[in-house]
Amino acid sequence: MITRGLAAAQRWLLGLMLGCYALAGVVPGPGEILRGSRLPFPFPWGELTLPMALLAVMLGNAGLGVRVGDVGQVVRRPWRLLLGIAANALLPVVLLPALAFFLRSWPDPSEVECLLVGVMLVLAMPIAGGAASWGQNAGGNVPLVVAMVLGSTALSPLTVPLGLHLAARLVGPEGVGGLDDTTRLDGLAGTGAGPFALASVVLPCLVGILVRALLGEGRISRVLPWAKAVNLVNILLLCYINAAGALGRAIAHPDPDLLALAVMVSAAACALSFLFGRWMSRWTRCDAPDHVSLTLATGMNNTSAAAVLAAAWFSHRPEVLLPILSYSLLQKTMAGAMGRPPRGSGSTPPAGSPRHPAAPVTNTA
Repeated sequence: MITRGLAAAQRWLLGLMLGCYALAGVVPGPGEILRGSRLPFPFPWGELTLPMALLAVMLGNAGLGVRVGDVGQVVRRPWRLLLGIAANALLPVVLLPALAFFLRSWPDPSEVECLLVGVMLVLAMPIAGGAASWGQNAGGNVPLVVAMVLGSTALSPLTVPLGLHLAARLVGPEGVGGLDDTTRLDGLAGTGAGPFALASVVLPCLVGILVRALLGEGRISRVLPWAKAVNLVNILLLCYINAAGALGRAIAHPDPDLLALAVMVSAAACALSFLFGRWMSRWTRCDAPDHVSLTLATGMNNTSAAAVLAAAWFSHRPEVLLPILSYSLLQKTMAGAMGRPPRGSGSTPPAGSPRHPAAPVTNTA
């Protein structure tokens, strides 16, 4: 029963997310209260907010779905694993200057800054766990995607601040000029992003992997459906909370030009990310499953983590969330459109083969 319900919810995930966005725009009050909630638990890196706790639970559930044995075969041949992790980490440096250059003619510099910061936060985040589910559906090399997710997640305390710092330099006053002041971003890169990634992304995922190892495959198979159900509720609740500030204000004080620009900028960044992965897979002559895996890993980022970080550091600029929210929807649409091997790139192994097992990672936005 719960399995059929989860399957139906996964098919309608985009529609459910849109419903959460609509609810956040019409009734933003509860979401803003929840977003500002502080939990009375010890937290070594500042205050623990409810969105941070929800993100940690979501990443812990994702860790529950990881079969470490499937990843071992990928680690023994690490070339494409390292390529996917490096490509994901370099996205802010590769794409942000081009976006900043094309936005220079926009008449409102403050809006440009909000959009660039939002896209920068998305591109700096590790690979989304949902890339494994999309890779399984498209016939990709699932162990390779899972290894990329784990690798980018483990390195995120280093790659997230480094990506933010380098991107800020490239699009700041000394670079393209899209940002007039990078002080807050420098503070985030220097003291906030690394501890955030460690506490809210890496550690919960490792805890989930450890719990799975302790429980064993027999007992975890009974737990996973309920963990996935909790994760689905988490995703939708985070969608509502993160959207409440930005969309509530957008409806109360409508700015159609800014909304359209946010969608166009996030669509351009999303499309370029997927195309970058697709080009790299062709350049390295990947077979069909690896092509799918590399394309999805490069194009899909953890937008939930980006939204939580944006809400914590840029609550005074809710417009920063607009490109993050639209990117979250667009990357799922792009994954369905581009997460397929090109014709003639090789055959797809059957389901259940070592390179195409059942999707092991719980879907994360």
